[in-house]
Amino acid sequence: MYCQIIINGVVQGIGFRPFVYNLAIEHKLVGFVLNRGDAGVEIQVKGSKEQIDSFIQDLDEKKPSLAKYDKFNTKFHKENIHHTLFENFRIAESTLARGNEGSYIPPDLPICDKCILEMGVDIRRKNYAFTSCVDCGPRYSVITSLPYDRPRTVMEDFPLCSKCLSEYTNPTDRRFHAQTTCCWDCGPQFKLLDKKGDLILSPENFRGNENEPSKLLNEGNIVAIKGIGGTHIACRTVIDDPIVKIRSWKGARGDKPFAVMSGSREAVNQYAYCSELEEKFLNSYIRPILLLDKREEYPLSKHIAPNLHNIGVLYPYAGIHVTLFETLKDPALVMTSGNPSNMPILIENEQIQRNLSDIADYFLLHDRKIYQRIDDSVLRLHSFNNQEYPLIIRRSRGYVPEPISIPMKKNFPPVLALGAEMHSVGAIGLGKRVFATQHIGHLSTLENIEFLQSSLNHMMSLLGIEDIHGIGGDLHPQFSSTTLGNQWASKYGTKFYQFQHHHAHLSALAIDAGVDIEETIICATLDGTGFGADGTIWGGEILMGNYSGYERVGHLEVLAIPGGDSAIKTPHRALLASLLSFLPPEEVTRNLNSMSWLKWITNLENYSFLLKSIKNQIDKPNLPPHHLTSSCGRVLDILSVMLGASRYRTYEGEPAIKLESFAKYGSQGSILDIDIPYHTKGNDSIEIKTSELILNVWNSLQQGGNRHSLAHAAEKALAKTIAQVSILQAEKHGINKIGLSGGVGYNQTIFTEFYKSLNDSDKKYTPIYHRQIPCGDGCISIGQIPLIQAKLI
Repeated sequence: MYCQIIINGVVQGIGFRPFVYNLAIEHKLVGFVLNRGDAGVEIQVKGSKEQIDSFIQDLDEKKPSLAKYDKFNTKFHKENIHHTLFENFRIAESTLARGNEGSYIPPDLPICDKCILEMGVDIRRKNYAFTSCVDCGPRYSVITSLPYDRPRTVMEDFPLCSKCLSEYTNPTDRRFHAQTTCCWDCGPQFKLLDKKGDLILSPENFRGNENEPSKLLNEGNIVAIKGIGGTHIACRTVIDDPIVKIRSWKGARGDKPFAVMSGSREAVNQYAYCSELEEKFLNSYIRPILLLDKREEYPLSKHIAPNLHNIGVLYPYAGIHVTLFETLKDPALVMTSGNPSNMPILIENEQIQRNLSDIADYFLLHDRKIYQRIDDSVLRLHSFNNQEYPLIIRRSRGYVPEPISIPMKKNFPPVLALGAEMHSVGAIGLGKRVFATQHIGHLSTLENIEFLQSSLNHMMSLLGIEDIHGIGGDLHPQFSSTTLGNQWASKYGTKFYQFQHHHAHLSALAIDAGVDIEETIICATLDGTGFGADGTIWGGEILMGNYSGYERVGHLEVLAIPGGDSAIKTPHRALLASLLSFLPPEEVTRNLNSMSWLKWITNLENYSFLLKSIKNQIDKPNLPPHHLTSSCGRVLDILSVMLGASRYRTYEGEPAIKLESFAKYGSQGSILDIDIPYHTKGNDSIEIKTSELILNVWNSLQQGGNRHSLAHAAEKALAKTIAQVSILQAEKHGINKIGLSGGVGYNQTIFTEFYKSLNDSDKKYTPIYHRQIPCGDGCISIGQIPLIQAKLI
């Protein structure tokens, strides 16, 4: 009896062929296994029906932990119809054959415990930073094309030595067909240079001196370290000077927090709280940056995460990280991306040295190419109802290129989505799945736009896509992604569809919840900025809809924000506009001067002009549409400045993020409640009167209210009222599923209070959450895919 088995899913790059080989030998079958050009695997075996059935059962029950089967097709034949020689079982040469929907390789994987142990005892791999096996090492960042074989990765530049080749061809060795395996004698090498480019340690001298970079870090130096998917800038965490220097060099970064890397939970516990579950996430194959709450006794520099209650932590995931921590003094290292703000992470040695010579004292560089740059992923755990909900802030290394399933009833031809302008991520829709690119960043620079295009082209190449049947982008007419969308639509001779930003949020949430194409949900989409269908700036929306369309059934009150984008960067302008809407200018000035934390506003050199200008603008009957906003982010910005949590916005979301940390000090034992009124407008849409919230908080301050408690109460009030309006509209329209999307959802209090309100309602609704897809703008391209597909039906 002969049997052909074709498996699609995650079956390349995880030691699957060696697994199949050893399983076939165990079942006394002959035949072969090979990789296919669509990242799938084909198996052909000869044996009795009982042997083959048992083999197939074990393929499923004993598969490697990272293996995922999307399709498992078997065909039995009584004769050898393929005319293949069946004498033994072997791993055959790969084929370029592809199916209709394709498989996918796994993401880059962290170094495994066995390889770490080997780095400490094996002479051939003692402290060798590129040690790997079938269970670990880079995948997506090194692959050039499919099927996944060494010649189609950057490892083709490093022919195996005789000892590594012996392991590679030994079926009993864990490096059997491990495509990135190597050792000191045949693999990539590190070198250490000073800021002038002079060699401190050549590749030949680096062996035996692997702890020299740690010594330099311990001395307070800044070291640029080329890793798996890009370059990190590293320095100590308990002294201020190098951190302040990096922050100053980064320029536009402002107070944006840095991530830190620690070698163990014991080390993390010196400065942050880390539960067993958080440790599990830190140690997962994703190896994300995870936000952890700081300890009250916090020994690290205040400049790492200024005025925040939490800090981003990650564990080592490459061999070079393991070596660094062997002799490191501090409990952690600052590990921030090696690039100027709003530029792609650097990956080429010459570029790294040229661009980072003003900040790095030393360069730790290797000679393996990084084919696809990829940043670290970022997660946060939210607690609610005795459960932990992981929210992805940045979906990149550890996730990409794994696809996300779309609950469609049919397979669709390839479509492409360009996402949002900030936190840009591209996406390819193929069949019933979305393949999102790695995190790109802000499309404000030509380099990031080129990065987005190259990432999409590489993904299309891996998926074997040559034609695109529809392209999606944001509704905003001035976005770089809009220009790019029109260009690509012309290139492929297809249509460019533009979708309202928050409709894409709703769509992404529906995907995450597995909502059927015809089912309608209520989605509260809360963020900073999204171009509205009426030309104003949305961001506090309650939408009712599905993949085919939406209706705006509720929103936060539209506030005047004179200055538009400039007022976002200087949120005290928005505060002044709000105060001037219910107080005369003289009283505004008097009240600001009466509060020590707000005196800085009246001390501004242009204060009098600013006050008069804003007053004149808000009194005009027709402000430009982009100076009008229903944004939840802007309301939080106003409250943040009013309560003294922040002054300026030096990075995206800063005032709102700092408000959450500020509110933490008022959350314990606070019984303060604030009610926010809402009313139904003529079109049956409900407007939430956020001006009343702002006035309420302001009046409470005048009466000596505790600022931290007011911050906490305001967050709760916003979430509770938005949930109440969502419930009202769900009840009115007979909708069962309600959820939250948008960057505001990363706020623990708002997330918790929103879902608590759903849980406490008289009628039980089904709450839906983001799980696989970011809550913020990293979800937009993913959400745009089914919106494009709905246009093709």
